[in-house]
Amino acid sequence: MTEHIMSGLTLILVLGIAAQVVGWYTRIPSIVILIGAGLLAGPVFGWLQPEAVFGDLLTPFISLSVAIILFEGGLSLKLEEIKRTARVVTRLITLGVVLTWVVGALGAWWLLGLDWAPAILLSAILVISGPTVIMPLLRHLRLRGDIGPILKWEGILIDPIGATLALLVFGVILAGGPEEAVLQGLTTLVVTLLVGVILGGASGLLITQLLRRFLIPDFLQIPVVLAVVIGAFLVSDLIQPDSGLFTAVIMGAVLANQKQVSVEHIVDFKETLGLILISLLFITLSATIDIQAIRPLAGGILLFSLLLIFLARPLSVFIAGWRSKLKWRDKILLSAVAPRGIVSASVASVFGFRLAEQGFADADILLPITFAVIIITVISSSTLATVATRVFKISKPNPQGVVFIGGQIWVRDIATILEELKIQTCIIDHSKSNIAYARRKKLKAYYGNALSPGIADNLGFSDYGRVLSMTSNDNVNHLAALQFSKEFGSANTYLLPPENLPASKKAAHLKSHLPGRVLFDDRAGYETINDLYLEGARIKTTNLTADYPFKAFLSDHKKAIPLFLVSASAELTVITPDTDLENKAVTTLVALVS
Repeated sequence: MTEHIMSGLTLILVLGIAAQVVGWYTRIPSIVILIGAGLLAGPVFGWLQPEAVFGDLLTPFISLSVAIILFEGGLSLKLEEIKRTARVVTRLITLGVVLTWVVGALGAWWLLGLDWAPAILLSAILVISGPTVIMPLLRHLRLRGDIGPILKWEGILIDPIGATLALLVFGVILAGGPEEAVLQGLTTLVVTLLVGVILGGASGLLITQLLRRFLIPDFLQIPVVLAVVIGAFLVSDLIQPDSGLFTAVIMGAVLANQKQVSVEHIVDFKETLGLILISLLFITLSATIDIQAIRPLAGGILLFSLLLIFLARPLSVFIAGWRSKLKWRDKILLSAVAPRGIVSASVASVFGFRLAEQGFADADILLPITFAVIIITVISSSTLATVATRVFKISKPNPQGVVFIGGQIWVRDIATILEELKIQTCIIDHSKSNIAYARRKKLKAYYGNALSPGIADNLGFSDYGRVLSMTSNDNVNHLAALQFSKEFGSANTYLLPPENLPASKKAAHLKSHLPGRVLFDDRAGYETINDLYLEGARIKTTNLTADYPFKAFLSDHKKAIPLFLVSASAELTVITPDTDLENKAVTTLVALVS
């Protein structure tokens, strides 16, 4: 028995992380691969049976995981973002929810043939989207402008709102009369809001004060925060059932918007934990689907899902976007993104079971229908959104742009050459003269300190895929690379090598501790490049072909320092000491040539 449980847990974890890796390599939204892996491991091949692995712990595991994921989502809710989009977001989580609920209830009754009680409850459950599906899509799409913040705020806020709506509907269904139903619904709503705001706010303020007064040692800060989140969730649910999700969101939002202490290390950990939990949840819940139960309803479920995708969602978006600054392209993209997620499945499992206990017809198929809708809406959202962003040029899934930290003359010349080769650039420098010279050359330049917190949020880097830290100060380069690697990833973060980098094993050991890749060449430190420039070296482009390979270029320019390779399709390769240049043909080489 123990071996069976261990095998199941191991399979869930390995499949979940493997699906994330495959999604990253193939650029297919990881949600689609996670659901597919869960279906294959569970109902198709029978390798995984979550009910047997978790037993009675399955529902608590789902609830606690969703609470932690929502807390992590709350940590990303910055009030600065909502100022521009508050009207649209507010309408989406109010009018949009009501519209989706009404259209969904009619569709469930008409297309699926459900009785009114389960139809109304199913529709309430399916207004929920959530960060478990929105956040991976946003990472994949890399949207420009206000669309990303709108989807993020909607996805995080609509989870507790939808769960509360489902709770209200469930209470009304079980209530004796209409007056009791209305009174019970209003009481539940008010208590849920009060508990969430008071308990979530107090928990967030408690953590802030503990950190500000240094009452928690550094190595215990993240465990304490995690314990407080889970504790607040539990207490909230004990006071008012199913209010813990809202409490978790409020606690995260309070921590994200306070100005007294830095919570970046908490955000980093919660992002990692959230990614793992999302992987585990999708694999686990996908494996619980009973395909046989929904096979007779396959046609109706497909039509019902299309009704939600192509009628309910566009109606909600265009009403929410009425007289807003959103363009019609933005509204189409927002209409394309409405996936259902883990919270829908967990709420459906709880309330479906409770309705079945009360003897309501069709209650036992709420969960299979919900999962089928999740799969269809996730696939449609990822597909439609990807197509829409590419057609309207709202996103760049594989951006080639370069952000330069430092704006000295040879960096400006590099940026000019890359712009001519159709590679977008942005220069960040705290020297007013460097910024002025860059702007005179029509280069995008930002005056400010690259180490200031929130600079990534202020600038927006959806068009850029790499950051190059190239100042005269090795410590600044190191710190800037460390900060920007959170946005770009260490694989796309580069910094100039420290001056007088020692040779052999010591150099390799030093490079292994850098927060990114060494730029160009181990010898190409700031002073080296600067001296070469003062001696007359300049940035040049050379076409490498089969007749004129890299070896021929080196024989003509023995002291040249290769910098970049740009393909005919404007794909950029930043040269590092590990780059193989011998087999590169039919490409443009950018180099510092004496």
